[in-house]
Amino acid sequence: MSSSVSEGVVHRGKLLVHIAENGHSFDLECDEFTLVEAVQRFIESVSGIQLNDQLLLCLDMKLDSQRPLSAYKLPSDDKEVFLFNRARMRSNSMPPASEQVDIVEIPDPPAPSSSHNPHPLDDASDPALKALPSYERQFRYHYQYGHSIYSHTQAKVETCERLLAEQKVQERALEIARGNLDHFYKMIQQKYMGFMKCYSQQHRSHSTLLVNFWRDIEKLRSCKLLPALQTSTRKCLLDFVKEENLRKLTEDCSSLHRQFENKVSEFKQEFGELKRSTEQLFTSKASFLIRDLELTIKEQLRHVTEQTSIMQALSLLVAAKEFTENIAVVTDSSELKVIWRTIRLAKGKMEAEGMAATSAVFDMAFEERVQQELQDDFQGVEEHLQRLLKFLLVHFV
Repeated sequence: MSSSVSEGVVHRGKLLVHIAENGHSFDLECDEFTLVEAVQRFIESVSGIQLNDQLLLCLDMKLDSQRPLSAYKLPSDDKEVFLFNRARMRSNSMPPASEQVDIVEIPDPPAPSSSHNPHPLDDASDPALKALPSYERQFRYHYQYGHSIYSHTQAKVETCERLLAEQKVQERALEIARGNLDHFYKMIQQKYMGFMKCYSQQHRSHSTLLVNFWRDIEKLRSCKLLPALQTSTRKCLLDFVKEENLRKLTEDCSSLHRQFENKVSEFKQEFGELKRSTEQLFTSKASFLIRDLELTIKEQLRHVTEQTSIMQALSLLVAAKEFTENIAVVTDSSELKVIWRTIRLAKGKMEAEGMAATSAVFDMAFEERVQQELQDDFQGVEEHLQRLLKFLLVHFV
């Protein structure tokens, strides 16, 4: 997407807008002639933040409602807009509502029961054969229960990753806010320094006048007029002014001077608190917390990998159902050949699941034994079946 304007061509694209207070993001289809106000109205419809409370920032630029996006070289793939809620910036404002996390509840599977899941071998006379269905039901229950845990884990991991992405958005929004705050803070600091310089000069001047007032009064009193200029009411320079009025004005000026001095002292204290808060905001880095959270999520993903391996192992147990369903009371060599084909089918499923090592053990411990029995003209079929069942119980339980 390009935000450059070519002659006769209107460039369209997606404008990515992030909500600073919750990290949510929205894509808006627009072009360079779209007014910022139109973007604000869209945001109001999807976020509920009133248009008058919206402050849109793109890098160090504040977006004006009456200007088109082209004034800010938007839309563009390498630029994103952050929305700050003015209502949240007031000192008495309430914090945003807590994030609601909905995790889909997946019910646990029912306990295995022969009444709900009958099997042809439930009535087998041979105890070893009769035990196979119960093992199969237990295998399937473990698989379903494991699948339930695995699904819960996957849902929680996805939620954690979504919340982490939203926190990263808020981190970038904080960096944008820091940049703009630094700009305004420097302006305020410059004005503050200019005010304090002017105040210091005026304060010294006024303080000197107030301190020297009584001395100046005595100097005026000591300056006698020439005899030709003296009258009954005017003997010195002080007689040309009303001393009582001067004294009252001096007292009023001294009181106002102290009041203004107190106000400036309060102002200095407030600016000091603003300076400390601003410097603390600039030095505090949320990225450390987010990186720690990201590392924690990555570390926990190994448990998901373990659960995936467990699910693969349990899927092999479920595949064993095909084996048990084909086992019947063996009375001739043809049925033993059915068992042999079923064994080969189970081996193929193990290879498909990437269990090469287990398949190799399967070959050595199983194939040689069964082939030897087939070469002996299928003698001792029932004895062989018992050994076969014992092998299954060892490898599939």
